[in-house]
Amino acid sequence: MKAYEGLKVVDFTQVLAGPISTQMFSLLGADVIKIEAPVKGDQLRTTLSDAEMVAKRLSPAFLTANLNKRSLAIDLKSEEGRKIVYRLIEDADVVVENFRPGVAKKLGIDYESVKKRRPEIVYCSISGYGQQGPRSSDKAYDSAIQAASGLFTLNGSEESGPMRIGIMVIDMFTGVNAAFAISSALHRKEKTGKGQYVDVAMYDSAMLLAASQMADYMVRGNVPPLIGNASPTRQPTAGVFETKDGNVLIATITPDHNIAMLKASGMEHLLEDPRFATFEARQENLQEGLKIVGEAMKTKTTAEWVEIMSKVGVVVQAVRTLAEATSDPQLEHRGIVVQGENITGFDQALRLVGVPFIANEDGPKKVASSPGKVGQHTEEILRELGYTDGDIANIIAHK
Repeated sequence: MKAYEGLKVVDFTQVLAGPISTQMFSLLGADVIKIEAPVKGDQLRTTLSDAEMVAKRLSPAFLTANLNKRSLAIDLKSEEGRKIVYRLIEDADVVVENFRPGVAKKLGIDYESVKKRRPEIVYCSISGYGQQGPRSSDKAYDSAIQAASGLFTLNGSEESGPMRIGIMVIDMFTGVNAAFAISSALHRKEKTGKGQYVDVAMYDSAMLLAASQMADYMVRGNVPPLIGNASPTRQPTAGVFETKDGNVLIATITPDHNIAMLKASGMEHLLEDPRFATFEARQENLQEGLKIVGEAMKTKTTAEWVEIMSKVGVVVQAVRTLAEATSDPQLEHRGIVVQGENITGFDQALRLVGVPFIANEDGPKKVASSPGKVGQHTEEILRELGYTDGDIANIIAHK
């Protein structure tokens, strides 16, 4: 039995952070019912994609955040829509929403309204800055939170200046953070019988994501420089280096790692040079060292350097393309990339990223389905709620 089989999740979220959080549950057996606006649906359906995918309203980003969910299309601003929601939550375990603070209350589906009908509910709100406070009303997307949280100033180089991280790192981490918060509330409910309200903010998640750097600043007042691909150890033996046919990342943390790297790369003579003989000297003469090491690294291929460094225990990895990374046999072995099957609009199964862990028994689903059309499961869900065929026909006609 999967961890969340029998759990019913009513999902009012869209874009990435919220849908990722609820997908953690759907791939672990929960029945996640995704509430979408009629016709348009989740705004992510037509975002970050090309014309073909937009026409299908199934962008890759939407697909990877909505596996194994059922889509119910209703107008939350209508009286009928609210009645459907209230019937839906009568036996729900979890409600998740990521409206702007205050919107859920206007719609009559905020925690207090839901709690009156389902006292033991676990209710999670996800927002940019939290439900209350001086910034709670600020609009937020991933890049805006990166800017506001200072993450820009932890990425980039002196030449580039501060830069955003090139993935939706705040959205994804907030989603996983929210899933943990909901799981914690469910665990508490098992022990106390009581539901709980949890308030998850992207801004808070960004702080945790950069906690070690934040601590360095808050404790010591240290503002880290923009170092690009260089190592924070300030050792010329560490960083990203150009090779004969690509790039390689070498991570040397301790003095022993540095010595092993220099010996393995045929640069042992630098250990006799006063500029590079000690850990401290190498830090003081970093740029000179990087220039010398960089030239030496161009003499062999990436594969040759990976083999050489691996043999002496130095952490090394080729800087790979997405094509190379997603075809790694390790992914197949781990089963983290799932097969998305029976997805409306596609003739073939799709490879998509699922839940990032495995379990010895009853782990996340390896075959997933259902990020289909907007409202694809509306009739099915309404029938489960006790609506007659006539009721359903009338509801659908008035969308």
